[in-house]
Amino acid sequence: QAVCGYGSQDALPFRAVKESELYFQEDREVNLVELALATNIPKGCAETAVRVHVSYLDGKGNLEPQGAVPSAVSTLTDDLLKYYQHVTRAVLGDDAQLMKVALQDLQTNSKIAALLPYFVYVVSGVKSVSHDLEQLNRLLHIARSLIQNPFLCLGSYVRSLIASVMYCALEPLAASINPLNDHWTLRDYAAMLLSRIFWTHGDLVSGLYHQILLSLQKVLADPVRPLCSHYGAVVGLHALGWK
Repeated sequence: QAVCGYGSQDALPFRAVKESELYFQEDREVNLVELALATNIPKGCAETAVRVHVSYLDGKGNLEPQGAVPSAVSTLTDDLLKYYQHVTRAVLGDDAQLMKVALQDLQTNSKIAALLPYFVYVVSGVKSVSHDLEQLNRLLHIARSLIQNPFLCLGSYVRSLIASVMYCALEPLAASINPLNDHWTLRDYAAMLLSRIFWTHGDLVSGLYHQILLSLQKVLADPVRPLCSHYGAVVGLHALGWK
């Protein structure tokens, strides 16, 4: 989390402890007398500056240089590529039995960690099919299988999955225009899925709890939003629990 204060926009200095691989922020001494008698009183907080350093671990646990693309993402074996193609076609295709088998395998397969970013990207396609309730349901089924797979570490992908799920729950979908479309059931399912993601993987992302509550509260308190969006916020809050 960014540290705000009255200072320069340079990165905070870190000092290493020689006895172990530990780094801490070096606090400089502050003269309270000079600070109290200073005539130049800051009027506001300086703009936050963030300096980013990205590193990846390769498959053998070695640190790859900054800027390198993770091998798990940059290259896929032919078997993984075929698996990805078959599963996506099965889930989004017309054969209901094949879809069921594909979702079940996606939920239990222990060798698909390298495909996680690809399947999360597929789920993020909810915005492009907001007119098709059937496709929206199937994309949420993919998200549920990923969540329930005990061999996958979702990590930072939790935010992306939650964004897709909340889109289905809160947005006035194109499919909502037709009163014959049962988009209410889709919102119920998305709310249940939102609760499951939060209670099983919420500890992976800092501040996720308040972010979700704020999003639901904002929609619920907005009088311009349509009834279907308010409904999604209500079932979302209900799914998270009475606390």
